[in-house]
Amino acid sequence: MHGRPLLRSANGSATAEKAAPSQESEPTDGEGALGVHKLVGKIIAFKTHIYFLKGGNRKQMKRLLLLAVAVCMLASAAYAARVQVVPITHEVSVVYQAYAGDSNGQNVAFQGYAGNGADVITAVPGVLSIVPGENWANFVGAAEAGKAYSIKNVVLVKKTPKLNQCYDVFPPKTIWQQGTPSIRLWWPLMFEVPGTTWELTILYGTPMAWDDDGAGPNPPGYVHTEVWKWTVDADLATIGYLLDLFHQLPFGKCEVPLISDEELYVELKAMVAEIAQLASSDPVAAGLLLGEFEMKIMDNFSTDCLEMNPAPKGDPPYFGVVNTECYPAACKLLVDAEYVGNKLGIIQPAK
Repeated sequence: MHGRPLLRSANGSATAEKAAPSQESEPTDGEGALGVHKLVGKIIAFKTHIYFLKGGNRKQMKRLLLLAVAVCMLASAAYAARVQVVPITHEVSVVYQAYAGDSNGQNVAFQGYAGNGADVITAVPGVLSIVPGENWANFVGAAEAGKAYSIKNVVLVKKTPKLNQCYDVFPPKTIWQQGTPSIRLWWPLMFEVPGTTWELTILYGTPMAWDDDGAGPNPPGYVHTEVWKWTVDADLATIGYLLDLFHQLPFGKCEVPLISDEELYVELKAMVAEIAQLASSDPVAAGLLLGEFEMKIMDNFSTDCLEMNPAPKGDPPYFGVVNTECYPAACKLLVDAEYVGNKLGIIQPAK
């Protein structure tokens, strides 16, 4: 007779032995916790059967069940920790509103008999340029590793922080852009306030399980997230570049730059240079001078122009530092001055 062999239980009854299970591959992390739970369940069933056969009491059964619950909880926690997946978050890249720059000797000062002078372009506006490559390959780890992938979603979030001054000119706001066709890849930075951030999140899938963080915590998986960040910063050097830039760029059709008073421009540049010298040796004096710098700008807000009289200097509102909705140069300098003062510790905001 070729049936299953019979085993005898403790009371002598016959039970059929189950066929030996076929060889299986090692369970994945997701299946592991379920396998532990099944194993614990079988142990409970077997022990329960034995206890009843041996006349076990309820107290013993209660202890057994509590032990089984504890084992299940520990197994679940261990496996949950193993399968926790975190996004690949890259180091924040810092960008500035203005940089040192020139025309490569093409735009120079004319000095008559003395010949040509120095390059008159001394600063250039900053730009955040995001170049995705084909199918966002420049920002996807799988592409870098030569793995096949498909983009599931792309989101860009821009956040402007809350400011203490010029709040009405630069209100806090958040901009969401989703889907490649809707995402702006070229962001002029000249009027972006310090602390402004961009966060690019890319969700993609791979046809084969792939470990996206090497020695990191992520197990091989099919779904992956990459996060890239940028933030606007400022310092005394960039304030100097902004002054140069606002002295180069025109105020619309007014035939004057955004800092239209030539003497005021020289004064503001000298003040920034002196603050830089005092910042480390005498922070109190540096803080007081920074306050004077801000008041000097406040006293010279320019909101209009005399199109028929683009003189080199004059009084507000026709001369000074332009502060209009489209050209908020004065408020930009005020916001940067406060930010840099706090950053250097030369001003002390109220706690």
